Amino acid sequence: MRQGFRLGRVAGIEVRADASLLVLAAIITYDLWLYFSDRFRFPGLGSGRAFGVAFLTTSLFVGSILAHELAHAVMFKARGIPVRGIMLYLFGGLTQGSSEASRPLDEFLITVVGPATTAALGGIFLFLHGQADAHAIRSMFGYLAFLNLLMAGFNILPGFPLDGGRLLLSGLWRATGSKAHATKIAARVGQVIALLIIVVGLAITLMNGDLSGVWPAIIGLFLFRAATSAAMDGDRRAALESAKARDVMSAPPPTIPPDLPVGRATEIFLEGHDGEAFPVIEDGHVLGFISLRTARGVPPERPVRDAVAPGGLVVEASSGDRMDAVAERLADRGVETVLVLDEGRLVGVIEPEDMGRFFHHSRRSGRRHADPA
Repeated sequence: MRQGFRLGRVAGIEVRADASLLVLAAIITYDLWLYFSDRFRFPGLGSGRAFGVAFLTTSLFVGSILAHELAHAVMFKARGIPVRGIMLYLFGGLTQGSSEASRPLDEFLITVVGPATTAALGGIFLFLHGQADAHAIRSMFGYLAFLNLLMAGFNILPGFPLDGGRLLLSGLWRATGSKAHATKIAARVGQVIALLIIVVGLAITLMNGDLSGVWPAIIGLFLFRAATSAAMDGDRRAALESAKARDVMSAPPPTIPPDLPVGRATEIFLEGHDGEAFPVIEDGHVLGFISLRTARGVPPERPVRDAVAPGGLVVEASSGDRMDAVAERLADRGVETVLVLDEGRLVGVIEPEDMGRFFHHSRRSGRRHADPA
């Protein structure tokens, strides 16, 4: 997670922000500054103090979004899933775990703490609204209570990828036993919810004759695109669940024994293959890779093992491994290449191009099956 700019670390979790968050913060601060600068509403508040209250309100609002994401992050860790980081952006935030939830219960718990935290903050701000003496501070807490309770209610709408959609996913996952099938259904519901939000936004604009419905329409469009992406991810996940590594792999490159002299390996394998790397396997495990670049500078009489680059850039699998499990291991390691070995013998390799061909074939097969006879 390296997009946006870094805000810092909270409880060991890196927090970053997209530039769109600055746009939102600037708009809210400006609108609140105009509101608090109204001398009829706040006669004792000068322009400078009005800006201070507006800036504080915006900061607490952004802090509320961060608290929502931190709740997700804490539950990720509580369920044994490391957290890669938090990204804050225009319409909320994203907490990214190093892997996805492996059980419906984990998905439910990781999700539900977000809107629960936001609702709790809304309740706290509502309480402070009732306790504050100064009119401006009371208005600030009332505004924050309204926003947090509104966000909590909006978040539990059953539209993926909102938290409510993820709660729906966890229930469907538990009922069907298939995360891929649950994701597809939740994503379709999310598309319907997003379209309804767009229609409502456009209707508000047409009825009021102004642009008051633009924001809901934009949010609905954003959600529709995210739900569509999730539906495609569900299709890919379903394809992976039904496939084995042998169904995706292509023919492997030649392997090089680790004790072969570098000079002989260069003559037999490496010459004419600049930019290519060949796996070096010993006792059924990948020691690493050798290429013309890694062999350069190594005396030709030395064994190949002295010229290998580390093998941490690949994942090993057997031909019978399910592809959804293999894909999760690729994501966990942050690599793109799979070496398929059976009893220590390299039988295939899976590169991004192989995955692309597999998904293309799966989509075409799905369309053929959907066509009427």
